[in-house]
Amino acid sequence: MLRDEYAAQTRQRIIEAFIALLEESEDSSISTSVLAKKASVSLRTVYRHFPSRDNLLAATADWLNTEVFGLASHDDMDDVVKGFQAAVGKFDSRPDLARVLALTRVGRSMRSTFRDELAVRRRGLLWSNAPDISASDRLRAEAVLACLDNVLSWLTLREEFGMDGHDIGATIGWAMELVLDETRRSHQTGQKKL
Repeated sequence: MLRDEYAAQTRQRIIEAFIALLEESEDSSISTSVLAKKASVSLRTVYRHFPSRDNLLAATADWLNTEVFGLASHDDMDDVVKGFQAAVGKFDSRPDLARVLALTRVGRSMRSTFRDELAVRRRGLLWSNAPDISASDRLRAEAVLACLDNVLSWLTLREEFGMDGHDIGATIGWAMELVLDETRRSHQTGQKKL
C-alpha cells in the first residue's frame, strides 16, 4: 500500500515537472534527462512510469483535464455555455500553461485527448431534445461551437482584444447562444440559415 502511494506521488511529481518545464520554455522537445532532473528522479524512474513520450503526454493531458482545467460535465444546454465560461477562468489562472496548450504541437496533442471527449458529450447533449435537426445543420452548429469552445478563442480574445476571463466568457457565451438559438429557430421554421 505504501509502495503504491509512493509510486503515485512519484508519477505525479514527474507530470508536474513536465508541466512546469512546458510553462517555463514552451519548448515541446524537453529531454527526458531534463525532466528527470526537474522532478528529482532518475532517468530510469521516468521510463518506469512513462515508457514512451506518448504515455507521458496522455497522463499529462488526463491530469490537466481532471486537476487543472477540468472538463465540464454537461447536464443541459446552458451547461455548454457555462462550461466554457468556467474554463476561461481556469485558463486565466494558468495563462502560460493555457498558451502552451493552444500554440505548441505538444499542447495540441494533449488537448486533442480531452477535446474529443468534450465533443462527444456536447453532441449527445445538443441533439437529445432535437432529433429532427438535419445532419448538415448539426455539423455546422457543432463545428462553430467547437471553434468557440476552445483555448484558442480564449487566447485570441485575451491577446488581440485585451479581455480577461470574465469578458471572454461573456463574449464567447453570447456567440454560442446565438448559434444554438439560430439552429433551433431554423429547425422550428424549416429554414437552413446557419
